[in-house]
Amino acid sequence: MSWDIYIQDLPPVRTASEIPEDFRPRPIGAREELALRIRTVFPMADPQDNDWFFVKAPGLDLSLQLHMENAMQVRYILVHVHGGEHSAAGVAALLRELGLRAMDTATGDLFDAATLEDGL
Repeated sequence: MSWDIYIQDLPPVRTASEIPEDFRPRPIGAREELALRIRTVFPMADPQDNDWFFVKAPGLDLSLQLHMENAMQVRYILVHVHGGEHSAAGVAALLRELGLRAMDTATGDLFDAATLEDGL
């Protein structure tokens, strides 16, 4: 079982309920650039199958899947948190690096680094 977090283009709102019904997220970036930035935050990330990164280290247990818009552009990144006491903080660090926000499937709202324990 995992806790899933969708890193994507989101509007500047305080809660998910404020996202306009007609909002359509844009792609978040080029695959190669995002891969480099993922490796900046998680140098130990093990890339597999061109669209997966597995992060296993003391306190970290994540898998990141790049969902492609087309051959070059990423629509969103799905992060599966499998455990690890530092994994949520790692997701927060990745969001800071990418300058993006995320949806937290555990809470049904925006990922909030201030309430990390609620999701996991």
